[in-house]
Amino acid sequence: MARSHKNDIIWGMEVRGHKTLLLAFLPWLALSARADAPFDSDSEVPRVLTPARLDQPISEVPASVTIIDRELIRISGARELHEVLRLVPGMAVAKADGNVPTVSYHGTQARDTRRMLVLIDGRSVYQPGFARVSWNDLAVSLEDVERIEVTRGPASAAYGANAFTGVINIITRDPRDSVGQRVSVRAGNNGIRDARLGASHQFENGAFRVSVSSQRDDGYDAGITPLENGDAKRVDKLNSRTVFELSPRDTLTVHAGGSRSRLDRPPESGLQELADYYDDTHQVGERAFFGLDWQRQFSPRHQLKVSAYGQYTNEDNNLDLCFRDPLTGAQGPGGGLFFSQELRDLYLANNSDIGQTLAAAGADPGIQNRYATLQASGAQAFCGRAWLDTQETRYDLEIQDTLQVTDWARLVAGANLRHDRGESQAFLSGTGENVSRRLFANLAVKPVAPVTISLGGFWEHDDINGEHFSPRAGINWQVVRGHTLRASYARALRTPDIYEDQARINLPITDLNAPFAGNQQALLGWNPAYFFVTQQSPGMLKPERIRSRELGYYGRFFAGALGGFELDIRYFREELWDLVSGALNPFEFDTANDGEVEHRGTEAQLSWRPNARHLLRLTGAHVHTEANIATEQRFAARDSASALWHWRLGGGWSWSTAYYLARDYNDYPFERLDAQLGFRHRLHQTEVEWNFVVQHPLNKEPVVFVENQYQDDQRYWIGATVTF
Repeated sequence: MARSHKNDIIWGMEVRGHKTLLLAFLPWLALSARADAPFDSDSEVPRVLTPARLDQPISEVPASVTIIDRELIRISGARELHEVLRLVPGMAVAKADGNVPTVSYHGTQARDTRRMLVLIDGRSVYQPGFARVSWNDLAVSLEDVERIEVTRGPASAAYGANAFTGVINIITRDPRDSVGQRVSVRAGNNGIRDARLGASHQFENGAFRVSVSSQRDDGYDAGITPLENGDAKRVDKLNSRTVFELSPRDTLTVHAGGSRSRLDRPPESGLQELADYYDDTHQVGERAFFGLDWQRQFSPRHQLKVSAYGQYTNEDNNLDLCFRDPLTGAQGPGGGLFFSQELRDLYLANNSDIGQTLAAAGADPGIQNRYATLQASGAQAFCGRAWLDTQETRYDLEIQDTLQVTDWARLVAGANLRHDRGESQAFLSGTGENVSRRLFANLAVKPVAPVTISLGGFWEHDDINGEHFSPRAGINWQVVRGHTLRASYARALRTPDIYEDQARINLPITDLNAPFAGNQQALLGWNPAYFFVTQQSPGMLKPERIRSRELGYYGRFFAGALGGFELDIRYFREELWDLVSGALNPFEFDTANDGEVEHRGTEAQLSWRPNARHLLRLTGAHVHTEANIATEQRFAARDSASALWHWRLGGGWSWSTAYYLARDYNDYPFERLDAQLGFRHRLHQTEVEWNFVVQHPLNKEPVVFVENQYQDDQRYWIGATVTF
């Protein structure tokens, strides 16, 4: 399917077709840029840093980029960070697993979204041990964010493995750009109770900013199986940034923070067939980070940056269960068979087939003897607690040098050393580690004034995956002033994580009831006792790979008195292969590199300011996705769109409304309408802002999976912010 000669022919035909369309478009572009027509100068074009690690006008970068700034965040009415990413064309965003958000560019799998890099101030929050991004626990609140730059397309040439389908770069506010204190509160239905306290201060040679925030809600699924008691969430966050201007040339930035979370989680479906829960399951997490950035400005043409950070994650899920007797189906001491040495041996003898193991258990002599021992114990039930535990640490050191080689060439190059460590009794039976060494370079050249050529590459070697190289090439041609055509080609990879490479699943049981507590050797045949199901990775996975080709257009129209109009269009073809598409859990562990996906489509984003009081922002994507494995299409919407309109009514009042569409996620459409009414006024030296937000689903379909039946649950809240 992917990488076929037939597809190359189709791509060439489509390129020629779009080239014809663009050539037909050029006379209109020229007319729009005639000498007496208003247009944006190059200095007014937004600048971005993320795509190639170079500070460039968005019209010159080798990728499509979406910018979400503080204003867009505020007028969107979003309460959580992941929600504003619905403003990115082609981005799949949903709470696909109860209260756990899922975010994926050109979504494929709905629960295992491990193919996109997320940065906060340059620090990767892509967790190395278990290949995921935990959006609930990111130690940053929306109010801390200055802007978000989303590179839409593979960016491994700039950031290495795992910048596979794109990069989300979350940039927090520089404390030198803020002053004073801010207190925010929010309350609404579904138990919404949020609060934030932020403070910033400027001193002689620098400034600091710190915020403490708390989010509470009762979730969505209360009263609906399997979450009759709801899926409540509680998250507390600390975020700080301090800047020291050591000299006119030297700047030191200190980043620090962390989060604590508690999420109600649904029962594990595989365990529900074997046991009854005697207490609710909670996912409890703790995260902390500390980072330093030192920048030296040798001259306006030469800058050196050294960055170092460390981060820690600890997460536990409790499973409080009373196991049913496999022979009678009722609770009793026979439930201990599931944690017996004999059933584990039978499971391994049956090639790790759960069904065959349980079918053969009744006739196995060893199992019969163990069952008799359990029945003679006099216990009324077999109950205990199992833990799904993960701990991850990362230490990262990077040196980056940016040089204006000539008036027409700029180069950024650097080296990176990283150590990742994952620890889990449940998933690794101990500890796994990985050390990576990496070199990168990106070059932007202007051979003639209207043309920018971008070349980049990232070499890396790590202990698990060996040596790899990811290239990218792009060309931008400013056809007429304010209007640029773009073409780019990139290859990228996602390397298997520690869990995929070194998994050895063993689920021990603790806190057993009497007489099993302290007597596991005699009653269960071993100590400690483990659940009979186990999985082990063969350690033979190859990296997932992607090849991307893109044609694009970026234009700006009608600046000045007529307002502003900005348009970006992207046509792309992405071929993904060697994908790990199977489930990787205690009951099913499929590590085959047999998945293939092809994305082909068009995306567009438009921003229009007809005057100072109005802003209209539209995005849309139409994507054809073909996959050889059904799970890779669950989160891939054929059509998606967003529309956001903001109106400053006057007198401190404002109104905004937003519409979001994804058709479909796993055959379920997502459609929602949001509205926000705001009022801002001053009391002496204090500014007070009020807002009322309603999020109203336009259908009653589940989201991705049938158990997520919260589309009919309207949410609303009122918030107040005091700045002094």
